[in-house]
Amino acid sequence: MGVIHYDPERILNGFTIDVLTELAKKLKRKIKSTKREIIQEILSHPRGKPEGMVKVWQEINRYLRKELETFSPEAFALFSPRDVPRDEGYKVGYMFTLSPESEIKALGEDVYRCRLEEDKALGQDIAEKTVDKETIDVSDIKEIIKDSDENQSTVEPEQSMPNKDQGIEETEDLHQRIKNLENKLQKANIEGHRTRVQLEKLRQDMATLKAQSFREKEETGKSRNRVRELEGERAEKEKEIDRLKQKLEEKKTLPLPKTKEEPCGEIDFASYQGRKALIFAERDTNVDIRLNALGIIPIWAMEIDWNRPRRRMSTCQLVLYKKNDALLIKLDEIREIAKHWNIPCNELLNFSGRIVRD
Repeated sequence: MGVIHYDPERILNGFTIDVLTELAKKLKRKIKSTKREIIQEILSHPRGKPEGMVKVWQEINRYLRKELETFSPEAFALFSPRDVPRDEGYKVGYMFTLSPESEIKALGEDVYRCRLEEDKALGQDIAEKTVDKETIDVSDIKEIIKDSDENQSTVEPEQSMPNKDQGIEETEDLHQRIKNLENKLQKANIEGHRTRVQLEKLRQDMATLKAQSFREKEETGKSRNRVRELEGERAEKEKEIDRLKQKLEEKKTLPLPKTKEEPCGEIDFASYQGRKALIFAERDTNVDIRLNALGIIPIWAMEIDWNRPRRRMSTCQLVLYKKNDALLIKLDEIREIAKHWNIPCNELLNFSGRIVRD
């Protein structure tokens, strides 16, 4: 096979007018009203500057590569050159040749060559029909002239010099026959043109239907893939939900951590020397002195801090509280938090320092 010479005008003819308008704007061309005028404007500037054509090719390639990226492997697997609309044959064929994949590039060359052969065959067919019609028309004219000559040669000698009226009548008759023949020729040309237009429209309609079928197959394939992906995602989420439910159930069945049991009824303060004790009570000097003497750092929560026990307990190793009937719910919360963090929590029965375990 010979080298293909790609024609930018034929390729651009496969673009929509909107895309051509954007292309003209990028190349700083004037925006025309018709598709053909826009293409001519794109290709005719700048005059006498070869580098201008290089920029045109660059913009064409840039757009077609973006469009080529939208084709999925499934689309190429279902692709057939017959599915390409006639007016997009050159564009699609050239676009496929821009692919780095050798198989897709070869497919693009086949599509482009197929389009060239179709146009060549169509041009030969039209030329042959035109020659046939012209041959028929010339034969008819020759036949008319021949008939006219025979009529004149068969005239008897005494009639060889027709009168003026007879000559005018025969001339008018000949002109009428020629005019009728011209009308028939014109009608035949019109009918032939109409037939060619109808044939071309039929081909375009068939190509459009094939392209639509191809797109529907592609969309169906994408839809099926998307459904499978969604089903897979849903299955994974359901598994994750089941795992979370199982963890939640296991967590519910786990026993809460308990406070360390002291070997006797009272706290061994010696084991808490140098540590902080959070006391939920109003400041008491006697308790403060005794705890300091034992090497324990008392932190008096005061009444305002009853609302945030969790934050205050995070830095302490011992919790003491004074019984408060007005805040029984809050005391229960404090004890629960202390148990959860495994912090000893005891009640202050008096301020002399005698502390009994809860």
